[in-house]
Amino acid sequence: MINKLISIFIFFTTFLCIIIAVAAKACWSGGWTINVANEINSPDKLQVHCKSKNNDIGMKELGFHQSVDWKFCENIIAPSTLFFCHVYKGNQEQVFDVFNHTIKQLCREQDRSKDYWRCSWLIQADGIHFIDRRDGGEKNIKMHDWKNIERVF
Repeated sequence: MINKLISIFIFFTTFLCIIIAVAAKACWSGGWTINVANEINSPDKLQVHCKSKNNDIGMKELGFHQSVDWKFCENIIAPSTLFFCHVYKGNQEQVFDVFNHTIKQLCREQDRSKDYWRCSWLIQADGIHFIDRRDGGEKNIKMHDWKNIERVF
């Protein structure tokens, strides 16, 4: 009876350790990289604030050809990881998801020289574009138009 209790204790302790490791978001697949780049040829800098529920990348000022990028591990227990960005361009803005369960399916090109998957976004004069690399090339797909910021006086 004692041996059986010890075996059950060892089993549950091992199981608990596995759950804790997964909950800590260990990168089993190498993780994800998000890149948001300013492609607007202007002396004015963009204000870009990206975050998730648990991780705030912070407010960044991006000049022409500058970018913000970060790496993270997806929530493995329930694929619910969500990152979004709020971009300000003069009197225009846009808030958009840069990573969620649906967008993840578009980020299926793996950089073979790295150990992670990547999603790339371009901020352009006409709106926000996604780089689709699933078919081996690079397709620039416009995903969002700019919205005018309404000023209340």
